[in-house]
Amino acid sequence: MPVEVFIHKMTDHMESGRIIQWLAKEGDRVEQHQAIMEVETDKAVAELESPASGILKGIRPGAIAGVEVPVGETIAFIAEPGEQVPVLPPLSSAGAQTPSNTTSPEDSATQSQAIRPQVRTSPAVRRLARELGVDLSSVTGTGPEGKITEADVRAFSARGGAGSAEWTELSSVQRLTGERMLQSIQTAPQFALTVSADMTNALRLRDLMNKNAGERVSVTVLLVKIVAEALKHHSRANASYEGGRIKLHPQVNVGVAIGTEDGLIVPVIKDADQKRIVQIASELQSFREKALQMRFSKDDLSGGTFTISNLGMFGIDQFNAIINPPQSAILAVGRVIKIPVALPDNTITTRPVMNLTLTVDHRTMDGVLGAKFLAEIKNSLEKPEWLQGNAEL
Repeated sequence: MPVEVFIHKMTDHMESGRIIQWLAKEGDRVEQHQAIMEVETDKAVAELESPASGILKGIRPGAIAGVEVPVGETIAFIAEPGEQVPVLPPLSSAGAQTPSNTTSPEDSATQSQAIRPQVRTSPAVRRLARELGVDLSSVTGTGPEGKITEADVRAFSARGGAGSAEWTELSSVQRLTGERMLQSIQTAPQFALTVSADMTNALRLRDLMNKNAGERVSVTVLLVKIVAEALKHHSRANASYEGGRIKLHPQVNVGVAIGTEDGLIVPVIKDADQKRIVQIASELQSFREKALQMRFSKDDLSGGTFTISNLGMFGIDQFNAIINPPQSAILAVGRVIKIPVALPDNTITTRPVMNLTLTVDHRTMDGVLGAKFLAEIKNSLEKPEWLQGNAEL
């Protein structure tokens, strides 16, 4: 029996995906889990895997590069060599958003039956090409295996290969992030609480762990573990407001905001409360590497129950983050900076201090609950000795 090929829901808020290119063509033999298409989601470019082993058949007319297809819409089949598959109708305007350049139905049908020329490049270069009005299929790549680089696109544009650009097109990540943040501000009554944490002991422990651990332990890594532990004790912080009710999540899944050239991305560390620090450090490093190419799996970006946004590495002392809906709170982290501190004996010294700002959805937590949650995070940073046993695998 033929197996349907369709775009899966790869992130929590994904409703459609834009076809970047087919990696296999009509009639090709493919294996289960083999990448057969590149799809741009609301957060990254992901590879669509074949759901079964067999022959790729019946590619739907109109399912071509540049078309945005709703999640769950059948676009092809995987079948046995002699097996017949249903004939799918062309993608309608209601079911797909076509590129701005129009083609005839005959052209669309022809294109859907053959693989588009593969354009090897990164999402950042694709964005630059859109800004400069450059058709990547006309650019010769000088990178490894013919990959198109930023320099290739700029050189092509300088040679007159594109018209003048007066508008900057938002990437899907930037557009969807902006829309969701607007929704968050408009629908959630948000307030912020700020504390300063003395980081003396936390930094000392971090340095000790870095001498012994196989992975680099950063302040963000420590925060993920500390926040995950605090979320176990404060269920309203590990919740979401949905349909007029509060949903308390059984899992503690901490998202960590990572800035990229294409926008903000929030990969999620699943069951962070159950993982040791070196495991968290390893996952975060893997996410940073994936962010360079904006290549994430569908599981990397979904299921978050709380978010941490750390801008301290950019010299930011303090900021208020916007809640990532439908989550109930987000923690904004500033840089560690030495400031004068009065000691109990009335002497003055300097201590490394970090500002933590918790933005809260008042529908799920009031000020007292938010303050108690933030106080536990502060206390764990200032007295982090309990973390030493989590440094080992």
